[in-house]
Amino acid sequence: MVRKQVYLTAEQDSRLRRVAKQQQRSEAEVLRDALDRFLPATGAEQPADDDALFRLVGAGRSQQDNLSESVDDILYGRGRA
Repeated sequence: MVRKQVYLTAEQDSRLRRVAKQQQRSEAEVLRDALDRFLPATGAEQPADDDALFRLVGAGRSQQDNLSESVDDILYGRGRA
């Protein structure tokens, strides 16, 4: 295994802890499972160049200082009601 360090929001950390406790698994196991479910299998990746919205990243300037951290939220509306 390869060790990685990630930054989670307080909400993500809370949900991760809750799910790990409910499933009686470690937080690392829950994260690995979530990544396996989210990330496509080898050979099935869609290059970012094929994603019309992703090609817009970096096309303009913004006053927001967290664009690289929240590009998916901004482009795809994840986490919005």
